[in-house]
Amino acid sequence: MKTNLMQLVRLVLMVLAIAGIIYAIEFMERGIAVWFWVSLLGIGFVGLLYTFRLTQRRAARAQREQQRLDKKRQRRSKR
Repeated sequence: MKTNLMQLVRLVLMVLAIAGIIYAIEFMERGIAVWFWVSLLGIGFVGLLYTFRLTQRRAARAQREQQRLDKKRQRRSKR
């Protein structure tokens, strides 16, 4: 649940960053605002990739644990 909430927050921030980039390009004369929004967008992408990998690792670990428990049950039932 916590991971899903964080992904949702990052996604919203990334959408805001895209809107900020468009606004900064259109209406601001200085380039620093554009780089601020671009860096915010990059941080959002990195965060989403990190949480995706974390979720995949957790799912793989749970699957290996389930397979290990199934093998133990099969050995016990054969006795």
